[in-house]
Amino acid sequence: MLTNKTKFYFFLIFTTLIWGVNFHVSQIAIEHVGAMLAGTYRYILGALLLGAFMFFKKPTKKDIKQSLSKWKHIVFLGITGAFLYNILFLEGLKHTTAFNGVLIIGLTPLNTALISIPMLGHRLKRKEMISIALGFMGILFVISKGDLEVIRALSFSKGDLLILGANLSFSFGNVFIKKYLGHISPLWLTNLVTWVACFAFCIYSVGFETFVFPMDTDFLLAVFFMGALSTAICGAFWFISIKELGAETSTLFTNLVPVFGTTASFILGEEISIGQVFGGILVITALLINSIQWRKKKAIEAVSL
Repeated sequence: MLTNKTKFYFFLIFTTLIWGVNFHVSQIAIEHVGAMLAGTYRYILGALLLGAFMFFKKPTKKDIKQSLSKWKHIVFLGITGAFLYNILFLEGLKHTTAFNGVLIIGLTPLNTALISIPMLGHRLKRKEMISIALGFMGILFVISKGDLEVIRALSFSKGDLLILGANLSFSFGNVFIKKYLGHISPLWLTNLVTWVACFAFCIYSVGFETFVFPMDTDFLLAVFFMGALSTAICGAFWFISIKELGAETSTLFTNLVPVFGTTASFILGEEISIGQVFGGILVITALLINSIQWRKKKAIEAVSL
């Protein structure tokens, strides 16, 4: 029988496993429909389930009051940190491998630290600088597949650049939360941001997309995985665990996302070069170094969008 604490560690491992595998599942969805429709279906399902969860776990009056006073910031975050992120992420996966995608998105803690410099006045420490240098060196190997000519010519694939844009969008969202919305309950904030993204996807899709909803089993399972598991259930698990174990401990588990994602790539037989493997090792090493640095801090805010 699981103890109270053990249960929340299981939640974190399960959540990061789902987030890592989600890269591969998302590719299944976009084989059937475009990135916009895939995002729309994901967020409709995710928003409905999160809304149902919040119906039972009602926000405090303080959270409601604070979110109303910051509604412009929440809408901006929903558009830039969730809507834009998912467009770039899903469109990018159409043109690159899940292996590359999971490692590029894995740079989020490092890019968040860089964006914090101008926005929060954050000063990089030695271990952070080392981890950032290693991380970006690793990503160069990943997206160039170890081909130095590709690096010299800066001829990276469209998919890798879109995923990098998604990473920057998500990282910016993390810093934006710390600066403007850190006083609102993370679970309540995630629910609101998810609904903003849901409305944005629906409005765009109604205006510009041709409605298609394949009834193929693999597509239906992919949408369920993306919306119900990755967005709603894992979002709830994540913030429940943060509340019980603390943000500092919980955030360390995000390093498992690229580990699970790249492991899935090997299991599924993706074509991966030696250069990409070496780059992946550099990225994961950078994340581990960065985690050691973060553990010394008092608290870490983490919001999954």
